[in-house]
Amino acid sequence: MSRATRSLFLRPSLVLLGLVSVAGILRADDFWKSKPRSEWTLKQTLKLLEDSPWARQEVRTLMAPDAGPDALLDRARARCGTDNVDASGNCLPPRMGPPSDPTRTNAVQFSSINDVTFLVRWESSATIEDAFAHLGELGERATAQYLSMPPRLPGDRYVVTLKALERPTAAGAAPGAMPPDPIGPVENDAAGPRARLTAGNLSVVPVETERSGVGAADAVHFYFPRLADGAALIPSDRPSRVTFEFRGQRFSMKTHFWLTPEMLK
Repeated sequence: MSRATRSLFLRPSLVLLGLVSVAGILRADDFWKSKPRSEWTLKQTLKLLEDSPWARQEVRTLMAPDAGPDALLDRARARCGTDNVDASGNCLPPRMGPPSDPTRTNAVQFSSINDVTFLVRWESSATIEDAFAHLGELGERATAQYLSMPPRLPGDRYVVTLKALERPTAAGAAPGAMPPDPIGPVENDAAGPRARLTAGNLSVVPVETERSGVGAADAVHFYFPRLADGAALIPSDRPSRVTFEFRGQRFSMKTHFWLTPEMLK
């Protein structure tokens, strides 16, 4: 068999092998579908709570508390301090580097103390509730406290948690510095509600908000109604793209969740 003929047979085989490998990775990544809660490892449980369909991490640069004349908007309407612009007057993006501890897959180091990683978690999922319960079964109650398990889950509310994560450091080192009160006030101001949940053409604001924890465990829990104008905010018969928005005093964010009926609690 010539080299060209062998190549023709080999290429489809490699493509098939690649597809099988990717499918295996995807199945392994969706471990919560194939393994009961009792078989989740600690790493898998933390993945559900920190980096999963129900948990998103967003990086934001905090403005100085007294940002006024010292802050500006560039041509793209991005807001930054006057010492964080290029020669053209555009805001410089935060510089990122690899994690110092390779065992922390979600860890990212940032160049400025003003760059904070926020965790936004969709609590109203049975899988997330199972993950917190499993942390207790693994004897990781302190970890559950740090990750800000919500104090309650009302049946008539969707609950979204917002918290700042500590800076990654080298293994064995103390956690990195956290700016004081990174989330800031959550009460409505003259501009309106600070938080909003949108699905399709329907949008709601929190019925109430609640803080939990102190220090590194500090978090805010937003309780949104499940009905908007008498209709279900999130349909129970099809997947929905749900958007959580927060307009803070020092930063703002918009986080998207793609939720199927099976994901909803």
